[in-house]
Amino acid sequence: MNWLTDDSYYLNYPSLMNKQTTYFMKKNLGLHLEKLWLLFAWSTLILAFIIGHIAAKPDYLTMAKTHFANFNLVPSKDYTSLPVVFVPGEGSKNSQSNTSAAHARGNAGEAVVIAAGTGYGGPFVLGVRAQKGENSARIKEVVVLSHKETPAYLQKLINNNFFRQFINKSVTDDFLLEEDVDGISGATVSSKGFTKAIAEALHKGAQSHLGYEKTWKEVEWSPGLNEALMVALFLMVLVVVYAPRNIAKPFKIILPFASLAFVGFYVNASISLGTLAGIVMGYVPEFRQYPIWWIIVGGVLGGIILLGRNLYCGYLCPFSVIQDLLQKVSGIKLALRPGMARNARRVIYGLSWFALILIFLSRHPALGSYEPFGMMFSLQGMGIQWYILPFSLLGSFFVPQFWCRLFCPVGLYLSEAVRLQHATVSTVGNILVKNVTNDSSNQAEAYSKATDTLTVLFASQTGNSKHLAYQLKASCDANGLPVRIQSMADYNTDNLQRESHLIIVTSTYGEGEPPESAEGFYHTLFADDAPQLPDLSYSVLALGDTGYRFFCKTGIDFDQRLTELGAQRLHERAECDVDYDAVADAWITSVIKVLQHRLEASCANAVMPTESTGAEQAYYNKARPFPARLLANDALASDTCGKDFRHIVLSLEGSEIQYQPGDLLSVWFKNDETEVASLLASLSIPADTEVEVDGSIKTIERALIENYELTQCHPGFIEKYAALSQQAELLDLVVDSDGMRDYARRHQIFELVRQYPTWLTAEQLLPVLRRLTPRKYSISSSQSEVGEEVHLTIAVVEYESIHGGEGHRYVGGASGYLCQRLALDAEVKVFVEENEHFRLPENSDASVIMVGPGTGVAPFRAFIQQRSAQNHAGKSWLFFGNRNEGLDYLYRDEWKQHLQSGALTRMDLAFSRDQQQKIYVQHRIEQQGAEFYAWLEQGAFIYICGDVTHMAVDVERAIVQVIELHGEFSLDEAQQYFERLKHEKRLLKDVY
Repeated sequence: MNWLTDDSYYLNYPSLMNKQTTYFMKKNLGLHLEKLWLLFAWSTLILAFIIGHIAAKPDYLTMAKTHFANFNLVPSKDYTSLPVVFVPGEGSKNSQSNTSAAHARGNAGEAVVIAAGTGYGGPFVLGVRAQKGENSARIKEVVVLSHKETPAYLQKLINNNFFRQFINKSVTDDFLLEEDVDGISGATVSSKGFTKAIAEALHKGAQSHLGYEKTWKEVEWSPGLNEALMVALFLMVLVVVYAPRNIAKPFKIILPFASLAFVGFYVNASISLGTLAGIVMGYVPEFRQYPIWWIIVGGVLGGIILLGRNLYCGYLCPFSVIQDLLQKVSGIKLALRPGMARNARRVIYGLSWFALILIFLSRHPALGSYEPFGMMFSLQGMGIQWYILPFSLLGSFFVPQFWCRLFCPVGLYLSEAVRLQHATVSTVGNILVKNVTNDSSNQAEAYSKATDTLTVLFASQTGNSKHLAYQLKASCDANGLPVRIQSMADYNTDNLQRESHLIIVTSTYGEGEPPESAEGFYHTLFADDAPQLPDLSYSVLALGDTGYRFFCKTGIDFDQRLTELGAQRLHERAECDVDYDAVADAWITSVIKVLQHRLEASCANAVMPTESTGAEQAYYNKARPFPARLLANDALASDTCGKDFRHIVLSLEGSEIQYQPGDLLSVWFKNDETEVASLLASLSIPADTEVEVDGSIKTIERALIENYELTQCHPGFIEKYAALSQQAELLDLVVDSDGMRDYARRHQIFELVRQYPTWLTAEQLLPVLRRLTPRKYSISSSQSEVGEEVHLTIAVVEYESIHGGEGHRYVGGASGYLCQRLALDAEVKVFVEENEHFRLPENSDASVIMVGPGTGVAPFRAFIQQRSAQNHAGKSWLFFGNRNEGLDYLYRDEWKQHLQSGALTRMDLAFSRDQQQKIYVQHRIEQQGAEFYAWLEQGAFIYICGDVTHMAVDVERAIVQVIELHGEFSLDEAQQYFERLKHEKRLLKDVY
């Protein structure tokens, strides 16, 4: 919509304002309600914790009197602390033994010892009645006075007569589990806890109250098989997460089943909300009693703190394994809408809040274990698990990780802990980096204050801006002007107020967006708290394409914003179209003259920090290309495909050209001679008419073949040609700017002239044409594998147009030249352009996710070749798509070989026309969302290559949805996560 001319906008303005007002009111209300809920939740949790703590303070005397009603118990004067010993006072009645008068008066012989400890689920208090005989004191009764133990385990101990084993044992016995006392299978931890508590209480009581000498042995602990297996499981997790893929693969298969069998069933050590709440309440078992607990809890917390990773969910969680197995059995993968994920997150917080309130008030962790796996054990016999468990299993049958994503509190809180660790590390790292950066930049800042220096900042998507920025620097150097040059992506915006002279060279990306390398600088400059710059003189060289609506918009934005901030123009802005050379050269010459009057040439010898010029210092460039020889031109798709895909191999032998995976190859081409002849005939221009081009005389036919753009149409040409030809249809088209741009995108100049012929002279034609520019292609090879060759993956641009009842086939300029007109062994002029913002990670162990449908797969072929040749250990995942698997599956055999060798870890395919409903790569990303997000959490880099208009936008939207759904974020949080990936340079794009 054109808001400046469309009257409907103004007519609908009130309703639009009402909608916006309603939206913002709802949003603000939601934020306020969320804050109120957080305040309420935290307040009630803290209050419940305090109330529960106070109420849970044990009154041992009351407990003992309640269960030993026949005794008038009083505390022992000899020993009043734990183990608390109570002795019968006056008037005690013991119907269970023949007590003497002395006993009744409490003189001696009988006592109740309080034994307190921690079981599997929580604390407990026991009353142990002991009677002293002539030679020793023996246990007569063991009673559970109070407990917060897991109900199922306590019931199992009672049912198996666990406590009866202690009757008539001497208080000085060793009480060694499995020697003096038999543990109960399935309740081993509880058995240990109760035995340990009884032994310690009686031994201390025997010494302090009964006067016995110590004759018992202390319990010794040594690691056993279970502990070794638990440590081995953790090591297996680390191997799966960090080891090279060929090593990790077998462990990845074994780990789920080992976790389910060992953690889930054998030792039942799964982490629940009750576990986390128990830690908060101090219910921590002794290491000797429950070493498995210490290993798994300590390992998970250590993974979060030291590695910033959640090593439990998806690795050691037994119920996660059950859900995965159900998914594989069913094969059904229903997707959750992002709104459901957001609401589910609220449900988890609500359920966990309610569970924690119960736990804190009752001091009973088992009441909070509403997770299915924990429920099977902690509330066994209470029936609740038979509602939750089937519901969870049924949901997991249809939705991947149903319980984990919609209801599990453990995963949510562990993820929050990981985020907190990342935020802490990031904050500390930023502080350290800032300090280091400040130290390293002191010299440059001191120089900037001492002298007038020109700073050149460039932001480039395809390398043109960088090329011109270095051209400007070279001119400054030649004229003795002090200059430093830097990419906007690397520029410290804190230095902006220190600058005196600034030149910005920037392109515009897509529909008026700044290049990725300029995003940080752009946001800083347009922030509300952007600094005022009254001492800055500046100018802008803006690059764009008149074929787009927002021509040079980023450069225009920078120019206007700098003026708003108080900066002064030292030269007017220049706006360059695709054929930028002439305009840019003239602007640079003019700017140099201005700078000579402003900057002191005496500063030219000062040493200034600059970045490496890289490709700008290469021997071969735009002005001096290398004549590469065509070695191969192979079809990549079936003849019946409907689209011509080609694999091009060029020889760089003798050039010493070096390139990296991700770089671009610029190719100079020649227009089709037949089409040029037809165009000249349509314009009634003799082919042998002589014209001057760059100081040389040549025929217009040769000039059009070698020097002028005739395939890519643009609005500027249509406007000028319409004025020259006075064709009514063209004049009508010019009035509709959007329609004119759309026409220019879909038609060639060859076609337009054929459809609308006229009489022109050579002198009229050439000024309305743009100069020929080289086409850029993503390099699809790695020199680590192909040596002095460079490979390209090209889809020939071709379409058929019918006019006057006759059809005519049009072919792209460079693609037609390379793939259809250039003979084998013939030469084509090329040069490499660095694409330093689309590089493989420096760390070869890092994982990469590559999204490249169609010819967008080209750089990823180079990536995998490089990783394979250099034995990179990191995992790699490719999303590839095209129309039909049987017709245009590009490089099928190569991908299969890389999958077999392990150079490519996994590959997901999306062939849009093999089924009724079209499937694209973004749909595959959504379907594999859980794994995709897991890779992101493990530090994977994302690379996107291909169409900027539709594919890149859809893929980015899918990634945000995956982050929102599987990271359990709000939409705003997911977008912040996405932006953080870009800021960390873990999301890189090569789109066009």
